[in-house]
Amino acid sequence: MENSELESRVLAADESRYQALYRQDVATLGQMLAEDYVHVHANGKIDDKAAFLASIAAARYRFVDAERTGQQVRVAGPAVLLHGKTRTTLDVAGQAKVMDNVFLTVWNLTADGLKLLHWQATKVFEA
Repeated sequence: MENSELESRVLAADESRYQALYRQDVATLGQMLAEDYVHVHANGKIDDKAAFLASIAAARYRFVDAERTGQQVRVAGPAVLLHGKTRTTLDVAGQAKVMDNVFLTVWNLTADGLKLLHWQATKVFEA
């Protein structure tokens, strides 16, 4: 598979992941995430796959929108890194919360297709 095709597949997979987050579709997310998935929140909290999916299922917060900019894809063997900026709107107990972060995702090309191995967000502070 050529890098440009793989890059396109990763961008499409990431968009599908966001759509599943908006719908709180735990089943679809569970299929997309690697078994050893790690989710590093912008506040430093770290979830494994089970904890992350449980937080989505419990609807502690709901993803409303995620405007992504400056996305870049880098292929490194079977791993594909995607990074950029995101302005994410969440509904937290009926209150809108907007977060500005930079992010890094690591996708792994497996026999079962692309699996998300790692998500990490870092809060953007005003200079």
